[in-house]
Amino acid sequence: MESKIEKKKEEALDRLRLAQERKRACLARLEDSMRKAYKRRTGKEATDFFAL
Repeated sequence: MESKIEKKKEEALDRLRLAQERKRACLARLEDSMRKAYKRRTGKEATDFFAL
């Protein structure tokens, strides 16, 4: 019984870590595209980036 719980816990943690990694990658792409768009639009480098 305990091993089933541990297995489910590990699977849940693996899914969480994978989701966090995908979010980081997505935010990196978003930041890059937003910085490029800001540079094209204003001619200035963006100093800050914020996304939830």
